[in-house]
Amino acid sequence: MSVDANKFIDTSPTCFLHIPKSAGLSIHSALEASLPPGSLAPQRVDSSLFCDFDDFELLRPEARAQIAANPRDVQSLRRYRAISGHFSLTTLLEITDASSVSTVLREPRARLLSLYMYWRTPDIGDFWAPYNVTEYAHRPLSVFLSEPRLAPAVDNQVCRMLLHGDPRLPESGFAAPSDIQSIAADAIALLDELGFVGVLELGDRAWRGVARLFEVTLALSKVNVTGELVSLAAIRPGETLFTADALDLLEQRNVADMLVYDHALVRAGLDVRERRRLSDGAFAHQLVKLGDLVGHSAAQVAERAGV
Repeated sequence: MSVDANKFIDTSPTCFLHIPKSAGLSIHSALEASLPPGSLAPQRVDSSLFCDFDDFELLRPEARAQIAANPRDVQSLRRYRAISGHFSLTTLLEITDASSVSTVLREPRARLLSLYMYWRTPDIGDFWAPYNVTEYAHRPLSVFLSEPRLAPAVDNQVCRMLLHGDPRLPESGFAAPSDIQSIAADAIALLDELGFVGVLELGDRAWRGVARLFEVTLALSKVNVTGELVSLAAIRPGETLFTADALDLLEQRNVADMLVYDHALVRAGLDVRERRRLSDGAFAHQLVKLGDLVGHSAAQVAERAGV
């Protein structure tokens, strides 16, 4: 059946809410391979993750085509059986029911550290020019985490994607400590309504849950794994990325998200000791990965300098 471009099919798409650096690209690629051709929406992101940028018509056509930037773009998603990308839950609930939405959580501190490392990939932001926030990742981690402009990307991003538009989560500032508990409670309430919530650190369970919701078989793979793409080769001699206050800032920027993540682990059946071991282990692994990459990059710099 052909679709009139001026009319929308009244359907309820099945959706994957991709939280950045939470294995979402791997899941998207598996969905793309498993679903019938043309059933997965070409839009991959809405406007909620763009830090203080809204002039989307300035983007190159291939970038603009990936964004559901206005209400008409959002409603056009109804044409598709499946949606997968960096969409806020607020956007997805305009076109489908919560029970048709899935997501996968990752240990929040490890996720944010992975985002910082990924944004340091050479030329990673070129596709989205003139929008460019990845340049902030070429500064020490503490500076990166202290930039109010980056709040949509670095401040309790899981809660922001679930509660987009909530005044407690300003687009150009960080959540107030006095609001953290209520933000987390409201995010958890929404999370509990979703059709499936997986946890990356629990292995293949996440893949199986997403596959059940989409009613497909997903082939397990890994795409866009930070560490394989990132060399941090842009580190300058004597540059310090990780300072003492960076750990404190990583904690501060994830307080509400940590509560949401812990709730997901409780739902998965883990006791308090198992939850702490899993969370701290994932964060420690990411810290080691950063150290390995920094060491490798420093060695490259020294070799080029003939040291």
